Amino acid sequence: MGKGSYLDMTPEMRDFAKELLSDSDFKEADRLSWDLAQGTKKMRLDARVRLMEIVKPPPKRPLEYAQHEIQYLPQSTRNSIRYLGDYIDLLVKAYAFEVTKNPRCKETSLNGNLQRLSSTKHGVPLQLIDNLRRYNALFYNPAKHDFSTPPPDREHHFTSIETIYLVFLSMKLADDIKKISPLANLVSLDKESIQEF
Repeated sequence: MGKGSYLDMTPEMRDFAKELLSDSDFKEADRLSWDLAQGTKKMRLDARVRLMEIVKPPPKRPLEYAQHEIQYLPQSTRNSIRYLGDYIDLLVKAYAFEVTKNPRCKETSLNGNLQRLSSTKHGVPLQLIDNLRRYNALFYNPAKHDFSTPPPDREHHFTSIETIYLVFLSMKLADDIKKISPLANLVSLDKESIQEF
């Protein structure tokens, strides 16, 4: 993959990031992407360190795994995305159980739990549900399940810029979930386990 292709991003992913992220986060993601793809060795190292600071645990798992994969950017994109998605999945499991009291939430996929959550029945903000569905469709589900050949114009399914934006998107969505879910907040602090509730 050429260095310029590290900066390729699908329009759907860019639009999602532009809608969800603050201007400062969007600009920082752009700068880190450029530093990682085109910068000096020190700039690339500093970009990786900054991304690892953003995804700093707790919870130990899966964020420690995400940090490990981020060390290998711009290459290790799929696993970085998968572990960041696992974090969101973990928080949604806790939130879904908290509002539905259904023990199956602990074993259900992100998509299945999103289908369980209702803005009218459970008071879940509709915008949060929509954002999580887009996140799942654009990033998490393909990172976990799509092992087909990438489109002809791409060497890999995910580029480093998409991974960097996902770091910011994941932390933003995690904060949104934790603000409305005491249980998800406890799980994110490693004070509760989904197996314990």
